[in-house]
Amino acid sequence: MQNIFRYCKQNKIALGFALFAAVLSVTANLSGVGWSWDTSDYVAVGKNFARDLTLLDATGLPMTVRPPGLSILIAVGDWLGLGLNFAVQILNAVSAVIVVLCTNHLLQLANTKRFTTAVATAFVTFSPALLWQYSMIWSEPPFIAVLMIAIVVSLRKMTTAKFASLVTLFITLFFIRYVGPVFAVAITAASIYFDRRRLGWLKSAATNVLALGISLISVWWWLDRNQEIDGTLTGARAPGGGSLLAPLKTFTSTIGSWVVASPVEGGIYLSWDSYPQITKVIGVLSVVTFVLLCIFYLTSWLRRREATEGLNIFIVSAAVLFTYVAFSAYRFVHWELGPLDNRMMIPVYVPMVLMVAITVNRVSIKQKPLRLVLSGLFVVLVALQTVSSINDAIKFGQDGRYWAARDFINQPLHKFVNSLPTNSLLMSNQPQELFAVWQKSSVLNQYQLDAAQATSCENRYFVWYNSTYDDGTTNLEGQPEGAEVLFTDPTGSVLNLGTCDENIVKYWP
Repeated sequence: MQNIFRYCKQNKIALGFALFAAVLSVTANLSGVGWSWDTSDYVAVGKNFARDLTLLDATGLPMTVRPPGLSILIAVGDWLGLGLNFAVQILNAVSAVIVVLCTNHLLQLANTKRFTTAVATAFVTFSPALLWQYSMIWSEPPFIAVLMIAIVVSLRKMTTAKFASLVTLFITLFFIRYVGPVFAVAITAASIYFDRRRLGWLKSAATNVLALGISLISVWWWLDRNQEIDGTLTGARAPGGGSLLAPLKTFTSTIGSWVVASPVEGGIYLSWDSYPQITKVIGVLSVVTFVLLCIFYLTSWLRRREATEGLNIFIVSAAVLFTYVAFSAYRFVHWELGPLDNRMMIPVYVPMVLMVAITVNRVSIKQKPLRLVLSGLFVVLVALQTVSSINDAIKFGQDGRYWAARDFINQPLHKFVNSLPTNSLLMSNQPQELFAVWQKSSVLNQYQLDAAQATSCENRYFVWYNSTYDDGTTNLEGQPEGAEVLFTDPTGSVLNLGTCDENIVKYWP
């Protein structure tokens, strides 16, 4: 208990920042945590796991495209009787606190100046880019928190506790997000470098690689399970193609959006051209400045050859940053059409802030006027982040986000859906979207007729969402025929497919 009081007394400013981050997270989620396509699968798996320990997604199929980590945390909240929104609010707020405290701790270890530490911590505390993650039921908040803990642990001397912690953290990273092993490899490489003085290169490499190898056993087990289910390792995915330059350009604009406090998150077709001009320009300038700072820091270190904790933190942050950026660009071109937007690249936000803080701290500016101008610039940037975060938190807290927004939930179509008997089976051409409203049971699509026929229920209903192809023609693919229309509006229609003892195939002749 005394240690806790001592920590609180010594870290009052850091705890204040952490409290602000938690308050922003809670405020942004007052009307319900944000909901998107993949949220439906995370929540469905969590509810099913809490009920009967199965890992079935929103359409009732075994989940392979996403790992079960977040879903299991949702299930734990269900077992504790917390309710979905409250459980995720706690999870995201705690994640925000951990990220801020780890950031401040690393800056203190790096022995950065108080002003530098405060500004960098504020950049993390009041970041709209991070707040956009904390205001959604996504895997990013706990992933970033675990990643920051792993970075902190990697800096410690190799002991049994560090070894066991790294194994546990690497496993946790994978089961929260499939990209976990990419970060595990980067952290392992950095940890080998840190432990070399005490253990020697060979023993350090053997010990750290062993920790990584043990963690990969569970990775292999899960990927083997996925392959047995649908023949893929991480679910069906399609590559974006093209050159590596395209996704890297997108990431440059994402950095620009971070600096101007206007994060950009789009669909799978988001590209460099989708960003505002200001973020493109600021992004290029920021990348050039960042590279120059890194070169300055490394050349400065080469002249002095000082082995400092600041250097170690710079190294592990750089390892995480460059490994993940390279992997993300390669993945976009060859494996998965996932643009390098705010959500995709948010795990490297804090490592970049740490690298900038450590390099800027090394710069010695003798002219007081120039020092004041640069300090003022950083204060203005922090103020911009703060104002934007507060505005976003209030807006999200009042209106909700995406499929948790009031306008979405209160659509007449969705109100009618929620009036249907709870023992009904619902089908839809947009099952994830409908599950965000229904949440009572799996929502099947129009191609799961055998599953619909086998499901025990009273009545079946089909919710058809109106949509068009790119050329403007109406999309009617898979729409049931001859069913009674119970409700219709511009959003879509609710069709009665009869009782569950009828042959459903007749509606798809």
